[in-house]
Amino acid sequence: MTAGFVDIGLFEATAIGSLPHRDPARACEVVLEALPSVPHWPQLPARDPREDMIRQFLEGMPGVVESEDGVYLRPPSEVPEQWEGFLRKVEEGRSEAFSISRERAEGLYAFLDRVRGLKPPFLKGQVTGPVTMGFSLKDEGGRAAFYDEELREMIVRVLASKARWQEEVFKEAVPSAETIIFFDEPALAGYGSAYMNVRRQEVIDALKGAMADLGGLKGIHVCANTDWPMVLEAGFDIVNFDAHGYREEFLLWTEQIGEFLRRGGIIAWGIVPTDAEALKGSTPPGLAEDLRRCLEHLEASGVEGDLLRRSLITPSCGTGSLTEAEAEEVYRLLRELRRVLGRSHG
Repeated sequence: MTAGFVDIGLFEATAIGSLPHRDPARACEVVLEALPSVPHWPQLPARDPREDMIRQFLEGMPGVVESEDGVYLRPPSEVPEQWEGFLRKVEEGRSEAFSISRERAEGLYAFLDRVRGLKPPFLKGQVTGPVTMGFSLKDEGGRAAFYDEELREMIVRVLASKARWQEEVFKEAVPSAETIIFFDEPALAGYGSAYMNVRRQEVIDALKGAMADLGGLKGIHVCANTDWPMVLEAGFDIVNFDAHGYREEFLLWTEQIGEFLRRGGIIAWGIVPTDAEALKGSTPPGLAEDLRRCLEHLEASGVEGDLLRRSLITPSCGTGSLTEAEAEEVYRLLRELRRVLGRSHG
């Protein structure tokens, strides 16, 4: 974890990454209007399929084959020259060699142009986590890349470099801003199942390796239930979860949550729903009440510390699968919830 306690503010808000918009400028407006202090760059999979959470981060990986039928990895023995080039770039520490091109992240480049003039105190980026990437990418035989130690390590190094590159371009755009990089790990919902037969230490090592080069705040987003003690112990500064749908499961682990907070950790409560039906009945006061009950449960369980200043609020997941109107409602609710909480807690 990053040394010391970073004061991120009282109930500041950020979001996960994806929006359904095709216009990068409009997507940036939605983000910056709702999240002036901790904005994130928008991922826009509807604009281009190469902006989905897997394909967006493939550049620089050796052996990648992209086709209409999907994506798979060829082993080092079939593309030795690509692996030699990859290893050379890693040894040289060239994070720019693993940059994300404009074609795969139009929202990122539009975001950088906007924030240069605004200078927010925090800038948030995101990258697909190594577990999710490792189980999404398969070899030609259909076996998940995560099960192959060499492929797993390659994925970890590429994602670590892409995370570090984001930090660098953020600092170039707004030198005064603190950086936050989230690793999106929806696949961790399957940890411990027959679908994901891996050792706990392999998961922790992959997560630690992916964030090892970062100098700013490091976060993880899991949008379903998982092994929360493992996630809380992995070394992240921020743990983000779907507090709308899975708060009861998360709050079972009060001892581990308390230890995480004592180490300087921040909980990002994904309290604003991104389910279209749940969204219809949601109001800022109602969501504030849901969050109040969560915090009271932790306090009653003996969790110490300033929970109000160790909390972020977010949507429960990305909004890329919603309509534009629904996604903008999520961001409106997030903005209004931040105001309600600010008035309630001074």
